[in-house]
Amino acid sequence: MSKGVDNVEIPESIRKKTLLEAGTILFKESLFEESGKAFAKAGLKEELLASGDWLAKQGRFPDAAYFYKFSQDRRRMEACAHECMNQGKGQQAKMLFEILDNKNMLMFLQENFGV
Repeated sequence: MSKGVDNVEIPESIRKKTLLEAGTILFKESLFEESGKAFAKAGLKEELLASGDWLAKQGRFPDAAYFYKFSQDRRRMEACAHECMNQGKGQQAKMLFEILDNKNMLMFLQENFGV
């Protein structure tokens, strides 16, 4: 896993279980971007939403963004992106607005945050 989730090949027979365990460990280590990738690679939408929601409830929207970006939940992505902006985290907001293809907010971020 030190190579990153994107660089690991896992046999299909144990893929989902292994990626769930890896994502959980990475989450506990506060490696949220890699944790989100692991859950997404395994197709674990419930884990993505639960992890993002848990972080969002604590006001940790920039961390939650790494889970919502894979969730396909447009409502959560939109809300999280706005909260990221409010916290001055333009990069995470940009990441979500790009997925949402929200050109107006991307222009706003460029003009006001320089991202």
